[in-house]
Amino acid sequence: MTLEAGSGGGEAATARPEAGPPRRPRWVAPVGAQLAFLADWLEPILSRPGLTPVPVDELCIELGEADAVPAFEPFDALVGPVRADAHGIVADVIPLEPFEAIVPGARPHVVFARGAEPEPLEFVASEAVLVDTVVPA
Repeated sequence: MTLEAGSGGGEAATARPEAGPPRRPRWVAPVGAQLAFLADWLEPILSRPGLTPVPVDELCIELGEADAVPAFEPFDALVGPVRADAHGIVADVIPLEPFEAIVPGARPHVVFARGAEPEPLEFVASEAVLVDTVVPA
């Protein structure tokens, strides 16, 4: 971080981030339309105070960072169960293997709502999806 001094008129120094190494792209698999029924079913939970629901058309399986992703054959995956974690209402996605073949070290999950520290909960709710596209976030 670089500090820039004010112009001498009693202004405080301000911090300016230095250019670091470029970040690798974050990759996601858009699946919003396929999760519309599950998102509707979860609506009473997602609309709780302190949570900001992710719009259905923006729901995606978050994979992680990689410089590039290889071509792959479409595959089926299971989103769920849905649970609360420190960042909001989320669901893990299985099986891991095809996602790890696309983005090494992938920990696929879907974020349905963002919010800090919701009460602990878990729902036996899941939805099957077809993963056929991965795009940069």
